[in-house]
Amino acid sequence: MAGANPTHQQESDYWLINIKKDFANLTSLSTGWSICKVPCKLRDMNAGAYNPQIISIGPLHHGTDNVQDMEEHKWHYALSLLERTRDAEKTLDECGETILNHDALVRAYYPGSIKHDRTDLAKMLLFDGCFILELFLRFSNDDAKRQYDPIFTTSWMISTLQRDLALLENQIPFFVLKELYKHIVRHTAADQPRLMELALRFFRPDLNTNEGVGAGISGRNLCHLLDLLHRSYLPSSLRADLIRGGAGPWKLISCATELCAAGIKFQKDTTKHQLDLSFENGVFKIPPLQIHDSTDSLFRNLIAFEQSMQGCGQYMTSYALLMDRLVDTSSDVELLAKKRIIQNDLGGYEDVTDLFNNICKQVVVREFYFTQLCEQVDAYYNKSWHGYKASLKQDYFKNPWTIISFIAAILLLSLTTLQTIYSVLSYYHN
Repeated sequence: MAGANPTHQQESDYWLINIKKDFANLTSLSTGWSICKVPCKLRDMNAGAYNPQIISIGPLHHGTDNVQDMEEHKWHYALSLLERTRDAEKTLDECGETILNHDALVRAYYPGSIKHDRTDLAKMLLFDGCFILELFLRFSNDDAKRQYDPIFTTSWMISTLQRDLALLENQIPFFVLKELYKHIVRHTAADQPRLMELALRFFRPDLNTNEGVGAGISGRNLCHLLDLLHRSYLPSSLRADLIRGGAGPWKLISCATELCAAGIKFQKDTTKHQLDLSFENGVFKIPPLQIHDSTDSLFRNLIAFEQSMQGCGQYMTSYALLMDRLVDTSSDVELLAKKRIIQNDLGGYEDVTDLFNNICKQVVVREFYFTQLCEQVDAYYNKSWHGYKASLKQDYFKNPWTIISFIAAILLLSLTTLQTIYSVLSYYHN
């Protein structure tokens, strides 16, 4: 049966033909993706900080076991959102068509290929987007909160959703939310708040920002909700100052207790922006930072976003690195807590110490934006006179009695010296 098997040349041609077909079907790589998997080296440090606990948003965690219970809630919330409009069916048609028409643009936000086809992906984005919008609207309305809704009546649900919706791997493109909200608003009689206002209001309990922060952010170039949170930490004045000063090399400084021993005073700043740190005349001003259960996850995902996204800067990475230097032991946390700079809702000081000491492991520092600040602190610290003054104050000026004792000792020493001089002069005079 010599003719039954292909020749060596035919085998070679066959597999090469298949390779050529695969080349022809190969889609171009996206260069603008912003919703991606967290790098393995970061995930290995604390995998739980990057995984959703109760809800999946987008395709990266869709279908995993622990998030299935929320799928029915998405349907109820989507229906509730559509029923806010004058014509729910027409609004649904417009929303679905808009998402389907942007399939290629949506896929460009994710690295690699998405296994879902056009309609499956559009359906996923429709329900995820409608759930987020209805959640934001209900959160902003006190009357809606009082209605029976297990999401709002279960004590831990909202805080967990705030955490899950801020994960890098749990995002959908922001323009999808904008397009959906635009259709909802157009078919609604009453005026509705701006989308970014709703979003920031929902996340504000997890953010260390005051009311009004983020109002000037443009939604035109936002990648997703995590990008919005990232930008809300950065006041425009700070961004301009940092760009003008330029990013520098990573600069080491001593921990808070050592700086304090050298005469540096720590003071809670009243600025409304988290990254507005300053140092002047021996006073280190730091805005207050509230540490709670979601702080570790939020900061890790903001840092992962900066590590993965070109052009967004490494502002939160720089801040976390600086806090890691200031916090070396629980004594540093205790000092900053007494100054009301750190507001600890985690528990013991050791928990906060572990948070800062581990949050930047395996992080690559390309741009450190507090170089000049650290150089000013370090220069002050290295002047020995400041340490002597601090030691003098610590040892002799703790309370009024020690001050009186110190003055009395100086006076006694002065009188003794004068008496000695007088005796010597009298001796030679005689």
